[in-house]
Amino acid sequence: MEIIVGKTSGFCNGVRNTIQKAAEIIDREEDKIYCLGQIVHNERVIQSLEKKGMITKNEINEIPKNVKVIIRAHGEEKEVFDEATKKNIEVYDLTCGKVKAIRIKVSKKKDDYFIVIIGKKNHPETRGVQSFAGKDSFILENEEDIKELKDKFMNSSKKEIYIVSQTTFNNQKFDVLANKIKEQITNNIVIDKTICDATEKRQNETEELSKKVDKMIIVGGKNSSNTKELEVVSKKNCKNTYLIQDVNDLKEIKMNSKDKIGIMAGASTPEIVVEEIISYLEEKY
Repeated sequence: MEIIVGKTSGFCNGVRNTIQKAAEIIDREEDKIYCLGQIVHNERVIQSLEKKGMITKNEINEIPKNVKVIIRAHGEEKEVFDEATKKNIEVYDLTCGKVKAIRIKVSKKKDDYFIVIIGKKNHPETRGVQSFAGKDSFILENEEDIKELKDKFMNSSKKEIYIVSQTTFNNQKFDVLANKIKEQITNNIVIDKTICDATEKRQNETEELSKKVDKMIIVGGKNSSNTKELEVVSKKNCKNTYLIQDVNDLKEIKMNSKDKIGIMAGASTPEIVVEEIISYLEEKY
């Protein structure tokens, strides 16, 4: 069996920075440290930080007053920061720097432009960005959403559209949707393709690797947006693509010693998970 692991596989800089800083905060502080939502979309990472003492809560109203809270890599909605201030909560904002940059951009543009965020509607990153974009904004996930966007834009006072992207969105799909907006709504648009360069490189490598192998193993959390996009990209060229969280999921997949296997891990997948998968394959085949 030949195993090829993508060079861009695993932690991106934003996730690595968030995890490292969270661990430092937990080790340094004597008080309880809460985290609002999943710090990254990977159970192994979350469990390791919770063992160190981090307490994960899904909503700001579940967190007591006068405590310390970590804001996850995906960021949070503006209203959450406002509520934290009211509750005298000390916030450690570990939002990915590239997500923070998008928040700043839309905050500056919202007075002059209708803001469109191309991305997953229910993803914490896009919801957070939209909260900084004001009422004249819209999250667009699919071509079917364009009619609703057009209605909302036409009923606003804005004459131009400013488009940004979820950092982990599908690169090719972004281009298609941005062009559809231009064709169906208005030419008065500014396109700011804010897909993270690490995401773009990982998707491009996945596309090329999937053309060369018999089976592709995509490793990451089942609720990880960037990991799901890698699965979508891979399946275009390799029908035998499998999204798994860890080595236990791999045991259900039929393989043989003649297979050429490609492995690509999402941005929040620890290196040790990939190493465990490689060891299992080498021992069995």
